[in-house]
Amino acid sequence: MQKTIFRSEKTAWLAAGIYTIILYSTLTVAFDAYVSVYDQIGRASMSRWINLAFAAAGVILLLWILLSIRPRLSGCIALLLIILIIAFCLHHLKIPAKRFHFFQYAPLTLILFDAIKFRSKDRGKYVWTLALVALIGLGDESIQLMLPERHFGVLDLVINSAAGLLTLVFIGFVWGEENYPSLRPVTGSR
Repeated sequence: MQKTIFRSEKTAWLAAGIYTIILYSTLTVAFDAYVSVYDQIGRASMSRWINLAFAAAGVILLLWILLSIRPRLSGCIALLLIILIIAFCLHHLKIPAKRFHFFQYAPLTLILFDAIKFRSKDRGKYVWTLALVALIGLGDESIQLMLPERHFGVLDLVINSAAGLLTLVFIGFVWGEENYPSLRPVTGSR
C-alpha cells in the first residue's frame, strides 16, 4: 500500500474538490482584498511584502527540509534549481498579485498528487497531477473571464502550471517519493 496524506481516496478527492471550490469562490474576495491593500500601501510596498512572505515561507521550508528530509545531493541540486526558478519568477513578475499563484497552486498540487496516488501506481501520477493542476488553472482563468474587471490570463495559466510542476519536482527529487508524505526519511533509504 502506498503512503498518502489522506486515509482514503474518497477523502483525498473531497479535499481536492473543497480546495478547488475555495480557490474559485474567493476569486473576487481575494482580488478585492488585494486591491484594497494595494491602494493603501502602493505597488512597491506590496511587492516587498509579498517577497518577504515568500522569503519567510522559503526559510521555514528550507529548515524543514534540512532538519526533516535531509535530501541526497541530487535533491539538494533540485531544491537549488526550484529556488532559482521561483526567485527568477518573483523578480520578473511585475504585477505583485501574480506571485500569489505559487501559494495557491502548490498546496493544490500536493492534494491532487495524493488523491491520484490511490489509483496510479507508476510515474504517470506526476503527469496526471500536472494535467489536473493545469485544468483547474484553466477553470480559474475561465471564471475570471466572466467576472467584471477581471480577464483571462495566459501568464496566470503558465504560473499555475509552473507552481504545479515545481511542487512535483520537489516531491520527486527533494522529498523523495519513498519518504512521501512522512516528515522523516525512511530508514535505510538514504
